[in-house]
Amino acid sequence: MAGSLPPIERPDTARPRSDGAPGADEEPAAPTREELERIEAQMVELAALAGATTRDDAALGASLVRWPGRGPALNHAERVRWPTDPAGVLRHVERLAAELHRSGERAAVTVAPGLTEPHDLAEHLSGLGWHATLHELILWTRSAAAVPHLDPRMRIEAVTRPTAPAYEAIERGVFGLEESLAEARLAAIERALAAGRLRAYIARIADEPVGTARLWTFEGLACLDGVGVVPQARRRGYGTLITTIATRAALATGHRLVWLEVARDNAAARRMYEKLGYRPAFEWDLWVEGQGTRGNRERA
Repeated sequence: MAGSLPPIERPDTARPRSDGAPGADEEPAAPTREELERIEAQMVELAALAGATTRDDAALGASLVRWPGRGPALNHAERVRWPTDPAGVLRHVERLAAELHRSGERAAVTVAPGLTEPHDLAEHLSGLGWHATLHELILWTRSAAAVPHLDPRMRIEAVTRPTAPAYEAIERGVFGLEESLAEARLAAIERALAAGRLRAYIARIADEPVGTARLWTFEGLACLDGVGVVPQARRRGYGTLITTIATRAALATGHRLVWLEVARDNAAARRMYEKLGYRPAFEWDLWVEGQGTRGNRERA
């Protein structure tokens, strides 16, 4: 059973963690502006994979993520490209707020310094009484570490439509998600598998599921998402192993860059990813209107 699994140990005969390939020690090329914008666009697609609806809205100057009743994390604007003048910012804030208020949601927007326009949008929002809630960091790599010593009982299973329900249940348990989300999550996963946009994996030890990972592909880039280990098998090296294997799978299928996101205050996860060659690309924050902002505007 997963609860009695020993930690992964590297024997003296294990291959080194560096592949030793020509050029392996060279500094990789940083993501281009185009690649950073593709990552930003793929963040919107990830919300759709979770079950939200998304659309690019020229009038709002942003991509709109909607899933009424699920709070700001799934009801907000992303990829914001607004005018730089304060009056223009205020007009777009009011349009966004009106759109989200219609379904009972507070207005929210993601701000990624260096990508979001205007560059000082966070200052505008702060002045309007908004506050930042989520604080995330995007990491990237163009290469993968060598696969650490494998537990001989481990099997990495590629998810297909028939096994998608099992994958969804395992992943939901790993991340402690509500069972009420299962139907919408499964439908989104099945659509993505059918469209060829998603590769998902279950890691098993002696047929017991120990972890999950998914690769979401988009125009030459791959997002590593949903990497997790079941509670009873954590702190045994499986997260590192699953991340390494999934990264190599992404690069082996022709994707020139792999990225993932992690909470900025999750020091342990950041250390693990950085040891595997992942580097910071950009940060983003989710800004939400203040509790009194909506009421003040409606009374004005």
